This record gives sequence, structure tokens and C-alpha cells, in this order.
Amino acid sequence: MARPREFDQNEALEKAMELFWAKGYERTSIADLVSHTNVHRGSLYDTFGDKYQLFTACLDRFQRNSHDSVLGILSGPGDPKNLLRAFFEKMIDRAMNEDERGLKGCFLTNSAMDMAAFDANIASRIEAFNLEMESTFHRLLQQAQQNGNLSSKHTVPELARFLVNTRYGLYAMAKTTNDREMLQGVCKVALSILD
Repeated sequence: MARPREFDQNEALEKAMELFWAKGYERTSIADLVSHTNVHRGSLYDTFGDKYQLFTACLDRFQRNSHDSVLGILSGPGDPKNLLRAFFEKMIDRAMNEDERGLKGCFLTNSAMDMAAFDANIASRIEAFNLEMESTFHRLLQQAQQNGNLSSKHTVPELARFLVNTRYGLYAMAKTTNDREMLQGVCKVALSILD
């Protein structure tokens, strides 16, 4: 009979994600992960595989959580502009390190900047998330267009990609500034496509 695991896998995965988020993949060692998760090296390997497999599990977890907590905002009922405003305000809160974890920026954005250029697996995971986000923006913008609230010479697909890019830009800017008004100004320009 297999011996039961002696730790909460979800908690360990969450703690590993926080460490990767704060330090990045390359700067996080197995010793760091063991210390931060309080899980023995052998148990980490037995459960999650090597460091890379643990990292991709963390990336997948982040994507699921983001879908539920953030993309859910855009799927709610209401005026598209108000939904976008709520979405970007949540992005700014997270980017400015104003959530309970105290982590700056976005795990996905950080990973894209650190690894996607040289790791096809990571790039494809991030691309899948971006396409899902683009699709969500696309649906919202189509709704705004049908309501006569989309004033732009650009197509809905172009605008959806622009909003995905705006999200990434907010997180990248927040890594180097504490000026919330600057980020809100970026969002104001992005929201101006809906008038």
C-alpha cells in the first residue's frame, strides 16, 4: 500500500508559485523551494517531478486562478465599458502589489519576459492564455459594437489584441513605478475606445 503524502499539494504548489513569481525560474533553486514550501526534496520530486515540471504546474495553476478571478470579471453581466474598467482596476491593484500576497507584477507576464523567448513550451502555454484573454475581450467588444458603444476605426480583433497588450504593459510598467495615476492614465486611454 502506498504511503500517504504528508503535505498539502495545493498549498505546496501555491508556495512554489509565490517563490517563482518573486525570484523567477533561474534564480529559484531546489533548496529555495524545499525551504519555502517546507516539503522535502524527495517529496517534491515524487509529487511534481523536477524543478521545470513544478514550474509549469505553477504556471498552469496561475492560469486557472486568473481565469476564475480576473477573466470572470469580463464575463459578468453589465455594460462592457464598466466591465473593462473593473478589469483594469483589478489589474492595477495586482500590478501595484496591493493584494494579500505582496507580489509585484504578474507571474505570467514575468514568465513571458524571462522565459518565453527561449522556451517553446512556456511560450505556447502563455500564448494559449493570451488567446483566451483575446477571445474574452473580443466577445466584450462585439457586445459593445452591437450596442453602438464602440467608436474606433480599428477592427474588433485589433482592439482585442490591443487590450491584451495593454494588460501586459501595465504589469511591465508596474515593475518600475509606484505611480498608480500613471497606470490609470494608460487604462483611461485604453477605455477611450468605448465611448
